[in-house]
Amino acid sequence: MTDLILLTFAAGVLGIGAGGVLGIFVGGKSVKSEAILLSFSAGTMISLVCFELLTEAGETGGLFAAAAAALSGALCVTWLDYIVDKKTKHRNDFVTCENCEHKKAGSLQLFVAGVVMALAIAIHNIPEGMSVGAVYAEEGGQVGPALAVLIISIVLHNIPEGMAVAVPLITSGMKKGKAALVAALSGVPTVIGAMAGYVLGDMGDLGLTLSLGFAAGSLMYVVFGEVLPQSIKLYCSRKTAFAAIVGVIVGMLILGGHVHAH
Repeated sequence: MTDLILLTFAAGVLGIGAGGVLGIFVGGKSVKSEAILLSFSAGTMISLVCFELLTEAGETGGLFAAAAAALSGALCVTWLDYIVDKKTKHRNDFVTCENCEHKKAGSLQLFVAGVVMALAIAIHNIPEGMSVGAVYAEEGGQVGPALAVLIISIVLHNIPEGMAVAVPLITSGMKKGKAALVAALSGVPTVIGAMAGYVLGDMGDLGLTLSLGFAAGSLMYVVFGEVLPQSIKLYCSRKTAFAAIVGVIVGMLILGGHVHAH
C-alpha cells in the first residue's frame, strides 16, 4: 500500500505540480507542444483501456459484468463533469477543424478561471487514481507493465494540466509559487482514488472486475470527453491525431509482454 501511495502521489501531485512549475517558465509559449503531449497521453490511455483493463475485467468476471462496470464508470464521470459545468457555467464544447482558428484563439480563454480548472482536474483525478489502485491489485501489489503505462500516461497529461491551472492564476496576479502549489494540490484526489480502487480490486474476482471495468469506463470518458477535445482546441492539426496513434502503439508495445502472457 505504501508503494501505491507513493506512485499515485508522484503521478498526481508531483506530475501536476511539475506542470505548474513548467507553466511559470513556458506557459502560453508552447501551445502546440502542449496539444501534442495531451494527444499522446490520450493514446497511451486508450491502449491501456483496450489491451489491459477491459481485457482483464472480461476474463476475470465475464464480459457482461465488465461492460456494465465500464458503462457505470463512464456515466459517473459524465455526471460529475455535468455538475461541474453547471455549477461553474463552464462548458467544454467539441470542435471541428472548420472553426479551428476561432477555437484556437478562444482555447486560451478556457484557462482564465484557474480555480475552475483545478476543481475539474481534481475530480477527474479520482477515477485515474482508481485505475492505478485497480491495476496495482490486479498485478498482485507489484509494479508491472500495465501499471507503468498508466503512471506514465497520467504524468504526461498531468503536466499540461498543471500548466493550465498555474498560467491563468499567475496572470491574475497570484504569486508563482502559490499558483504552482494550487496546481499540485489538485492532484491529491489521485491518491484517494487509488486507495479506493485497490480496496475494490482486492475483494475477489467480482471486486476486481468491477474496479477494472469502472476504471476503464472512467478513463474512456476522460480521454474522449476531455483530453482529446482539449488537444484539438489547442492545436487542430493532423499532428495531434498522429500523436494519439503513436501513443496507442507505444502503450501497446510497453504492454506487449503482459498482453502476450494473457
